Amino acid sequence: MSFAKSASSIKNISAAFALVLATASSGFAQMAAPVAPTAPKPPMAAPVAPIVPAAPSAKASVAVTPAPVVVAPAVKAVAPATVAKTASVNLNTATAEQLDGLPQVGPARAKLIIEARAKGKFKDWTDFTSRNIIPANAESAIKEKVSF
Repeated sequence: MSFAKSASSIKNISAAFALVLATASSGFAQMAAPVAPTAPKPPMAAPVAPIVPAAPSAKASVAVTPAPVVVAPAVKAVAPATVAKTASVNLNTATAEQLDGLPQVGPARAKLIIEARAKGKFKDWTDFTSRNIIPANAESAIKEKVSF
């Protein structure tokens, strides 16, 4: 390579380097100076045209037919299977199995009820509770499910 070509390449490289330095130094100068932040601009909402109802046309006549009324067939209520368990149990005539089916009355309490009614039939709820056969929480659980 000749010296002239080398000198020319060096000049080109030097010019490019000077350009890079000038650009970099101007960027550093901008970074050094504080820049006031600008508030972001809110987005512009699209204008909304008012809704104007259409004027009825005197020429157009539209016949309005009411929709047919659909009547559902009557559905007979079906008693749930639990009704048999919640049916009234007569404390004076119930078997041990029927008494055992009452809430909070197991085989032991059913036996106590049967032994108490053997001494005398229960007249009413007050008579049953006054004999203190079962605890108060069991009494309140069966109160609506028993009869005399």
